[in-house]
Amino acid sequence: SMKGVLQMDINKIKELAEVYLQEQVDLLMRFTSVDSESNYVEGNRQVIDMARAVLETIPGVTMEEMFFEGCGTHLIARIKPEHPEGKIILNSHMDTVFPVGYAAKFPPYVDEDNWLHGLGSGDCKAGFAVSAYAVKIASELGLLPNKEIVMLYSCDEEIGSITSRKVFEKEAPGTECAYIFESAAKTDKGYGVVSQRKGVILGALDIKGVEAHAGGAYMAGHSAVKELAHKILKLYSFNDYDREIYYNVAPISGGRPNGIVAGDAHMEFCVAGLPDNGPSFAEAEANIESLAASNEDPVCETTVSHRILFPALEKNEMGHKAFQIAEKAGQLLGITMEEIAEPTATDANWFYSFGVPAVDAFGPVESGMHTTEEKVYIPTITEKTALFAAMLGIMKEEQ
Repeated sequence: SMKGVLQMDINKIKELAEVYLQEQVDLLMRFTSVDSESNYVEGNRQVIDMARAVLETIPGVTMEEMFFEGCGTHLIARIKPEHPEGKIILNSHMDTVFPVGYAAKFPPYVDEDNWLHGLGSGDCKAGFAVSAYAVKIASELGLLPNKEIVMLYSCDEEIGSITSRKVFEKEAPGTECAYIFESAAKTDKGYGVVSQRKGVILGALDIKGVEAHAGGAYMAGHSAVKELAHKILKLYSFNDYDREIYYNVAPISGGRPNGIVAGDAHMEFCVAGLPDNGPSFAEAEANIESLAASNEDPVCETTVSHRILFPALEKNEMGHKAFQIAEKAGQLLGITMEEIAEPTATDANWFYSFGVPAVDAFGPVESGMHTTEEKVYIPTITEKTALFAAMLGIMKEEQ
């Protein structure tokens, strides 16, 4: 019977998604003509105001802002029924990687093939457009589930979600799932719902050696640069190509002019592709710490430090359930959805680290992310907006 009930609404959902497309495109044109580099408070304010104007048109939405000095504003929009059965989070980020001044240099435009070109269009401004309008459509058609719906639009994802994590953590309690609106993952058959992402560690290593004249007192010197060469090779030896766990060193520096044995050296590194937050992280951390345990030249001293850039998003039951909702909505719309894993990390990883199951890639199709060629394929905005509106309807039916 559920299919019957929803089948009637699916055409209405599709119709409204078509009706609102022009508004979404206009919004993206405005969004992408404003600089919104992470930590650019002024541009972030403009973007938040544009977002508020859209969210204010959805009945029952209340809004709050969390401002962090020198970073910007995270916008939290909420629909809270009187007696909600559960809570979900919708999330996308509003910051971009492009320096101030780039929006004017690379202004948005729509080409003859129906791509909207604009900096940050796919990553992740279209995520706002899709999520907000999906909720708006579901609201208009009476399809919102009896759940607290938190629409969380953050402003520092591109620099590691340093302050937004605090907002995620605050909203985590009681949340059954977070839906992340990064751009679509295309598969051979349709779209992927990403329920698994890998973790990343960043690190730095410093070596103290002993300086000496490279001609007159060479043997009294202990080269930190030579020691660094051993450390670099040792780090690369940890690469596990079969498991796709990758260690990479960059940048490196050390020493003074070449007539002096180097007294210091420095390198930075990352470990990418960690599939879980348990064994694989522990193994990587042990590998990293082993770099400081012994030196080729015992006179040299090595210190090493590391931090988690992204924890892993591990496959979990609720994430699978969220995928099944997407799959059902896809069937109603004639779109094939597949549950997939991606190696890269997003805020889905952070939600998961606070105990919130998360699924990702609910935005439209983009190309050229993080480059000045960034663009979004306009027809997929409609498709993904309709998809999530239908998912909300299915959540309502399944209560």
